[in-house]
Amino acid sequence: QNSFTIEGVDNNRKDVTGANIRVPNEAVAEFSALQNQYSAEFGHSTGGQFNVAIRSGTNEYHGAAYWYLQNRKLNAMDQADKRQGITSKPRYDQNVVGANVGGPIQKNKLFFFGLFEYNPFGAASSPGAATYTPTSQGYALLDTIPGLSKTNLDILKKYAPPAPTASGTTTVKGVEIPIGILPISFPNYSNTYNWLTSIDYNLSSADQLRFRYIASKYDGIDISVSPNLPAFADFRKVRQRMFSLSEFHNFSPTLLNELRLANNYYSDSIPAGNFQFPGLDVFPNIEIQQDLNLQLGPLPEAPQSGSQNSYQIVDNMTWTRGLHTIKGGIDARRYIAPTLFIQRSRGDYQYSTLEQYLLDLEPDLLAERNVGGRPYWGNSYNFYWFIQDEMKLKRNITLTLGLRHEYKGIPADDKLQRLNAISSVPGLIEFREPKAQKKNFAPRVGLTWSPGTSGKLVFRAGGGIAYDNYFDNLGTLSKPPQPETTI
Repeated sequence: QNSFTIEGVDNNRKDVTGANIRVPNEAVAEFSALQNQYSAEFGHSTGGQFNVAIRSGTNEYHGAAYWYLQNRKLNAMDQADKRQGITSKPRYDQNVVGANVGGPIQKNKLFFFGLFEYNPFGAASSPGAATYTPTSQGYALLDTIPGLSKTNLDILKKYAPPAPTASGTTTVKGVEIPIGILPISFPNYSNTYNWLTSIDYNLSSADQLRFRYIASKYDGIDISVSPNLPAFADFRKVRQRMFSLSEFHNFSPTLLNELRLANNYYSDSIPAGNFQFPGLDVFPNIEIQQDLNLQLGPLPEAPQSGSQNSYQIVDNMTWTRGLHTIKGGIDARRYIAPTLFIQRSRGDYQYSTLEQYLLDLEPDLLAERNVGGRPYWGNSYNFYWFIQDEMKLKRNITLTLGLRHEYKGIPADDKLQRLNAISSVPGLIEFREPKAQKKNFAPRVGLTWSPGTSGKLVFRAGGGIAYDNYFDNLGTLSKPPQPETTI
């Protein structure tokens, strides 16, 4: 429940918590974190407010180049890798190479700043707990046992290599099968490109224009969303960008207006690959838990994809009169956010032992699969407004009073909850379409006092109301049974 902005522009994901796009460190002019008693201007979430200001050009040309390096030759052997049977330092190569330049296009009027950054990353990762497979002798013994499923055994042999040494046995139809730890050094690499453009134009002493464009491109195999066995690793693609145009106008020395137009985009794709399991339409997610601790198949949550396209208009006005600084504004946002994530779309089948799997018996721990399903649409409108007055009661005492209102629209597919009305029981329980809250008023009050005249000591006090968000991921996971059913 934190809120992330870039120069006042929304930078929040709405499907899960977190920021949409990262500003490279070398492009950051200022970073601010508002932790508790922030004014009515800030909302969207009840946690911290994090804002990044981007560097601008100046009347002089400046540039820089940088290179950050970390690799396996600089590292010690990790004990976690040793426990997995890995005897040499696995790959770890981390580079961040970038350059930036800024300066005047027209002195005192028009300035630019640009940055490009390339981040190739390569590593070999091991799972947190040991995975076991039959040894070569174990596989040879399995080939001699009658009554086993040839399909299931062939799939196991194809994707789960034999363990180099035995550390125990498991029983299959009365035969002790040698098993051991499978050393897994999982490929984990990516190529990330970040670039940024910043333009500042002083139209006159009363008008300023600011243009910002940030983009990021990621391609790679991400260990954080990867299956157990390297053979099932697949490519992940992430695309991000943000565009904003701001206009600052001074109507008078005491009246300032800020207008911002912005677009924020994010897309992510995690495929399940083209793996085939004979006799099935897709490759399922199979787990053999008690004796092997093995997950067989692509990432259990794959395939999934999603995107977020948001449009925003913000207008704030500040008026200073006497001892009062009055500020008010509006913020309107339109979200277009389709997500494709169907739980257990390939089926989850969990076996206690290797024997249960090879005999092709019913999974004795879990057998579930979702039937049907469609993309989830998180399209919605949000609208906020606020007004506040910062009053100088005395030279060293400031009182801030503010009022904020937040309208957070219901995502389009959450309205499908109305289909559950068939289960309503009059007088007992009612299922219906959720309604947006229209009375989310958020008053704020703050007091600042600096005793004496030194200004070295400040006391702050305040209170207020704020409203949390619920994320689209909750709606994705709780579709009504009519669009999606678990068997």
